[in-house]
Amino acid sequence: MFNLVSLLVTAALVSLQCSRQAYALLERPKLIHHNNLESNEIPTPRRRELHKYVKIDQGLPEIITNPELPLVLQCVIWGKPAPVVTWLKNGLAITDFEEDSNEIFSSHPTSVAGLMSKLVVPAPANGDVYTCVGTAGSKQKTNSTTIYTDEDSEELELPTAPLITAYYNSILQVMGSSITLPCRHYSPTKAQVYWLDRDEELIFDNSRMRVLPSGDLHIKDLSFETDMGQYTCTVKNSYGTDTASTFLYVLRG
Repeated sequence: MFNLVSLLVTAALVSLQCSRQAYALLERPKLIHHNNLESNEIPTPRRRELHKYVKIDQGLPEIITNPELPLVLQCVIWGKPAPVVTWLKNGLAITDFEEDSNEIFSSHPTSVAGLMSKLVVPAPANGDVYTCVGTAGSKQKTNSTTIYTDEDSEELELPTAPLITAYYNSILQVMGSSITLPCRHYSPTKAQVYWLDRDEELIFDNSRMRVLPSGDLHIKDLSFETDMGQYTCTVKNSYGTDTASTFLYVLRG
């Protein structure tokens, strides 16, 4: 009799344990479904994206200069997408006044870049206000300077060598896209523009690379393996040369 009772108690305990295990197995999928997770799966972290921005790294100081001598103003702008620059004279676009001024060039929406922009003022006038306007997407920053002339200031030699007025210090852009590396320049006489690639080889026009009439270098279908590196623009006239380098970072998609 005692053995029969023991067997019945043991059977009841085993049945209870099996019921608990079955209940746990039934509830586990509900818990996984509730948290939108698959079993043994680790969520993939999201890549942080850099928001659009623009900033002027070097401002324009007030300047005292000789009105008989050309003046060079410069402005460094960083931004995403790669910034463009407009120069103003007394609040109006500089192209309304000067023929030799910086032009606006387009940029890729995914790019990040630092742009050096210089403006040559052939005949500075007392009280003129010049403004550098940096634009990246919908973001914009400005910086201004006032010119003061002094006819008794020290005479300087007139600049006759060319001057590169716009180029990227560096730029980041995704592979597979196209990019234009600016090399705008000022030269009082006819100038020649040429580019060296990342291997310091002279770039000739081909199916992927082309030097534009403005002096800019256009590259199609960017490749991580073959295009990332430093590119150098040289402007030369009969009186001298000027060079500027851009480091191109090609990002994998």
